[in-house]
Parts: sequence; structure tokens; C-alpha cells
Amino acid sequence: MGLISLIDNLDSATKTKLLGKEITKILRYTFAKNDYDTLDNEILNEAVAIQLGSKLIKSKRELLIESIRTRDLKKLSFNDFENAIDFYKKNDERFYNDFQIENEYLFEPIEDNRSNYEIVTPIYGKCNGINGFPHDYQQRLKKKILFNLIRSLNPVILASMPTGAGKTVLAMETIVDLYRTYNVLIKKNINIIWIVNSKELAEQSLNSFNKIWKQKGDERVVAERYFSKFNKIHEGDHSKITFATFDLVVSRRSSSEVKKLLETCDLMVIDEAHGSDANTYSNILLDYKNLNNDYKILGLTATPYRSSDSNFHSLKSLFKDYFTLTNESDEEEPSPLQYLIERDYLSSVKFEILNMSDGQVSLSEYYKTLHESIIEECNKLIDNKQNSIIFAKSKAHAVALSILLNNKGIENGLIVGETPDPKRKEYLKAFGDKENSLSVLVNHQILSTGIDVPGMNSIMILCDIGSPTLALQILGRAMRGTKNGGNKQNTIFLTPSNQRVLKNYKILESIVLNK
Repeated sequence: MGLISLIDNLDSATKTKLLGKEITKILRYTFAKNDYDTLDNEILNEAVAIQLGSKLIKSKRELLIESIRTRDLKKLSFNDFENAIDFYKKNDERFYNDFQIENEYLFEPIEDNRSNYEIVTPIYGKCNGINGFPHDYQQRLKKKILFNLIRSLNPVILASMPTGAGKTVLAMETIVDLYRTYNVLIKKNINIIWIVNSKELAEQSLNSFNKIWKQKGDERVVAERYFSKFNKIHEGDHSKITFATFDLVVSRRSSSEVKKLLETCDLMVIDEAHGSDANTYSNILLDYKNLNNDYKILGLTATPYRSSDSNFHSLKSLFKDYFTLTNESDEEEPSPLQYLIERDYLSSVKFEILNMSDGQVSLSEYYKTLHESIIEECNKLIDNKQNSIIFAKSKAHAVALSILLNNKGIENGLIVGETPDPKRKEYLKAFGDKENSLSVLVNHQILSTGIDVPGMNSIMILCDIGSPTLALQILGRAMRGTKNGGNKQNTIFLTPSNQRVLKNYKILESIVLNK
């Protein structure tokens, strides 16, 4: 029978109520010819299965059982629905087997087994896929940062590299060298705080540190979480690096634990400095300076702002020294992006504007023309044996778009919050395999950070870009060159409104954005 068959027994009103107004609205814009047409039952069934499949069989099982035809119920040896509901509540396996529920809906929610801290121990001969040494442009920048951190009194440094150029690698390599140098020079435990905007980026940075320290470290170091539910500070006898979010640190500025964290901090790293309100971290910087006479601060920005940009000057004013990418003669490059593209560290980028209605048009026309353009471009990519990651406008839009592409014969993988990890890995592996027919991944921002997708040829940015940080995270997916595991050239498809947003943010040089 399968889950779709069970869902098919539900009436349309129940299905639309389960889906909610947002997804139903997007489905109507996508599939209905006019405002009065009813949505096709097969479309509703598929949408319910995608959005609520696991939830239905876990916690709303009685709804499915109550919709079964009486004759089918009797075939299963039940005289009434109450008896069947009571039996299947206590017998999961029988329910799955009797109704042939597909495995993809049976996954258990993954428990969060992360702890407040981890003791990271280097392993002799361990290889975590970390390069033996940084690229030459990273090495030159790292030396300048290290020299100032070690030799200067109270250094306050801002370091900048283009998105996709390996800012995190640069920072982690610097931290590794700093731990080792301090061990020799001052022979005491070293405490570092790494602060960033989101818990996802904090976790991503912690994992990056763990990988590089296990391969290149020389002692035990505590890697601590201080974000979301992880809100306790670890006390111990090892050097420590704390990965925190601004929201938690700011909310506890006056607490004794945050004050002690700042008092004992040997280096504060402000990651994604361009993505936070300067007032937010200027208060943290002030607290740190007031509480610690030996303060050291390193800000990291992936934003290659134009030199005339006022926002960049405001950012730089918070720091004493500014270091950016230099060439082989150690001269500052006027166009870091061009420098890295010409040397294959970054991909050259071809921008394409989707052919769609924009401006003062109805939502129905907006989605109709948007989807027509997406289908046209996806078919071209597939004909050319290329692929694309689509960043949908919302999770609801991602679901509707995935169903539409399936209906148009375009194989795709949908990755949303409900997609189980094994399924995500399966899609990503197939997407990166040139011999596989999966050429399109649909998601909503889930693939914007922390996941490198080998073999990707293009991205489509349909979601509203609400901040420079989000823009950089998404653009970074398509800007890795051959020397950083990417391609010689990638294509970025933009809606007309997103093209205007990128120009207004001034995060990419005109020479790149206008190509």
C-alpha cells in the first residue's frame, strides 16, 4: 500500500489543513491554472508525504487509520477503527508491515549527543583531509597576523579575504601556531574565544578546529560550546578554545562566568565581522579590554568591499591594523578576487539573470514565470551534463518546486529540515557523481554553510538575500576554484531582485558582479 496510498484516503480539506496556509498557497501558485481550480490530489498527497510523512506515522497514526475503508480494515481482521487504532499504537512493526510503509519515513530523530565541551587530542599519523600547509597567499597573511599577535602590545587586527578563499583555514592555522608558540614562550594554558553570529557557524568552526588540531596539534586542548543550550563554562587544566555566539555572550555580559571568560582570554576572534551589527560586538570588545590588560583581538571578514565603501570604513575603524591578501611581492592586491580567480584558487563566475516577471506583478505570475525559467535552465544544464543547487524562497517553496520538477521529468533531491541525514548524504554523494543522473538539489539555505559539494557547476539563488553574511555564504558555494576543490568556472543564476541586492551590498567588486 505505502504511505502515499494512506494519505490518498484523506479528504482534500484535511490535507490542506495539515499542510498549512503557506505551503498550500505556494502549491496553488505552482500548479493551479487560476485561483478557482482545486489542487490535484496527487500533488497534495506528495506534499503531505514530504512535509509530514514521518510525523503522520509516528504521532498522527490514528488519523491515517480512521481514513481506511471499512472493507480494507476488515481484511486486516479488525471489526472497528477503535480496535485497530489501539492495536497499532502498541505494535509499530505490524503497522509498518501491514501498510508497507517505506523506509524513508521510518527514521528516528537523531539525538543531539553533543556535550558542552570536548577534549581534542592529537593523533600521531592522523589525516583528516587537512592540507599539509596553507596556500601561499594564506601563508603570507598568517605570518603578518602571528607576528602582530605575538610581538605587539594589545593588537586589534582585522584580516580580510574573499569568500571561498579559505578564511577559516587561515584562522585555524594561525590558532594552531599560536598555541604552539605560547607553549614555548610563556608555558601556560592558553584560552581563546571564537565569537560568531549563529550557532550553525559556531559548530562548523568547532568541527574545523577539531579536525586540524587532531592532525597538527601537540597537546590536549578543550574545545567548548557556548551557544544555544550549551550555556555553561568549563573549568579545567587544559588550554581551551570557546566557540560562542554573540547572542549568548551579550545576554550574559554582566554574569560572573562571562566576565571570567573575558578576564582569562588570551585572544578573541570575531568571525564574520561584516555580518554583525558593529554595536553588538563593540560592547563585547569594550568589556574585554576593560577586564583584561593583555587583550588581543582578531577580526575576520570574508568581504572584499570596495575601498570607497563607507560600511567597510566603519568596520575598519574598530580595529588598529588591517591586513588583506597580498601578491608574491607582498604588495596589497587592488582586486583580491581577480588575483585568486586568475590563479585558480577561486572559480570565475558567470552571472545569469533568470528570465521572469519582476516588480509590480501578481504572486501567481511571479511564480509561474520563475518556475518556467527554472525548468528551462535545468533542462539546459542536464543536456550539458551539468548540475545545480537551487536555494528556494522558503521551505514551502522548496517542497513545491521539487514536486514540480519531478512532474516535469527533472530528477532532483529535496533537502529540507525533515530530510533524514542518511538521505541527505545519499543525495550529496549522487549529486557529486558524474555517472549519476541526479543533477539538481533543492533546498532552502540548508546547504548555504558548512557543506562542500564536489563537482557543482551552478547555483540558483531564489531566496531573499537578507544580509551580506547570507549572500557570502551562498555565493561561497559557487566560488571555489580548482585549487580549492572546485571548478574553473561556475554559473550563478539570480532573480532580478537579488541582482539588485548584491549590487547594493557592494560585497563583490564590479568587475566580478557585472560579468
